[in-house]
Amino acid sequence: MKGFLRVIFWGTLGFLQLAAPALSVGQQVRSVVVTHQNPWCKEEYSVLTANNTVKQGQYQRYSGKNNLLRTSGYYSNGQKDSTWTTYYADGETIRERGAYDQDKKVGMWEFYAPEGTLVQNYDYTYQQVLFNKPVASDDCVFKLWSAEDDCRDTLQLERKPVYIGGLEALQQVVRENLRYPAQALKSHVRGTAKVAFLIDATGNVSNYQVVKKLGGGCDAEALRLAKLLPATWAPGLLEGRPVPVVCELPVAFTPPAPPKKAPVAPRNGRRKPVARSAAR
Repeated sequence: MKGFLRVIFWGTLGFLQLAAPALSVGQQVRSVVVTHQNPWCKEEYSVLTANNTVKQGQYQRYSGKNNLLRTSGYYSNGQKDSTWTTYYADGETIRERGAYDQDKKVGMWEFYAPEGTLVQNYDYTYQQVLFNKPVASDDCVFKLWSAEDDCRDTLQLERKPVYIGGLEALQQVVRENLRYPAQALKSHVRGTAKVAFLIDATGNVSNYQVVKKLGGGCDAEALRLAKLLPATWAPGLLEGRPVPVVCELPVAFTPPAPPKKAPVAPRNGRRKPVARSAAR
């Protein structure tokens, strides 16, 4: 029992050390507040007095018109350390949470959907998907790659490649960064373009190409978005071993709704009387 209690005690100490890294002896810090435009956000953190380029201690980032918390974490000697959490636009719902060690993600990270449900657990230390919530419909098409015919989908993969962070995170990157081409708007082009890329046996991404064209500048924009996605994939598995897989990513282009016109007030400032039908 003593041994068990000792393990818990040291584990608790380790957690406390992880959650709040201490300042080195003699280090002095000062607070910094930085604001950015387009898009607007505010950062609050501390830096070493001796070197104002080195962040130290708690870090927080706020954004949106309501100045809501979007990221919180810690720095140790200028490197991300301990627990970091990012939030959705409401400033409360967790988007992802996990630990850093010397600027590198380590251990198990949790990823959540906007409604707050857990969608994925990924262990960065051992590079393993511990949990991945199945989705009702996955618009991405995955094909087993072969040197003979580039790609084929005749074999059933044991596991499709998994986007680290979950499908919602992938879709979020596309939604937040899509720029509707001016030429497509002018020509009323709408529809879906598809970009294919290779996810190799280590999870790295390469060989981007448009496989379904739409025109109006949409093809170039779809290609730009695909390359913008973080190359963070767990590779596909076949018979227990990682294999190269081609992913076809659809990018939908739907013209934005025209802005509503404000009602025009009468010149005399009075409302125009409503005509009523005569009583029978």
